[in-house]
Amino acid sequence: MRGWGCALGGRVWPESPLPSHGDYAALVAGELAVREARPGDARAIAEVSMASRRWSYRELLTEAELEVMSVEETTADFAHGLAELRPGSAVLVAELAGRIVGYAYVLPSPEDDVPAGTSELGSLYVTEDVAGTGVAPVLMDAATEQARAAGQGYLSSWVRRENGRARRFYEKHGMRPDGAERSGPHDVLPIEIHEIRYRKQLEPRRP
Repeated sequence: MRGWGCALGGRVWPESPLPSHGDYAALVAGELAVREARPGDARAIAEVSMASRRWSYRELLTEAELEVMSVEETTADFAHGLAELRPGSAVLVAELAGRIVGYAYVLPSPEDDVPAGTSELGSLYVTEDVAGTGVAPVLMDAATEQARAAGQGYLSSWVRRENGRARRFYEKHGMRPDGAERSGPHDVLPIEIHEIRYRKQLEPRRP
């Protein structure tokens, strides 16, 4: 599915909230909260996706190339994806004072060369105005806890090789390159990208 970084499919979106064993569903710093996405969040998630890609890819693309993304088309893609998440998958959104400013997508890894019980962080994006304020780490913690809640023992993520900011972020959260690399067209933008895979083993959930 365009925009997620990985294909979606499998089941109807559940109405139940995030499991309460993780602290990530609670308010953080008074105004920041992370919760499981709802079908009605599709447009807000699409706007975050487009805004974050525009600022994170601005050194690679012209403004005209960045403008090819359509809010309506991206919203439709996200709405479809939210309605057909696979078992063990989740989309988490970060709300700051009631506004969605970031999201993370976690799914069972589709890769054949990772250990059994591996979740993949298919995407994690925040808007430029909250970059460096702590929103991304909270989303990362939520994604990690989501993987644990799904009974997974590992978390992986594909990262653009030249994206130093993202690589430092994942390394700070205990992830390391596992030797896998891939190249191909971006799922939305008109560029070829080269990615390396990061992975970490998850600590068992506490009772």
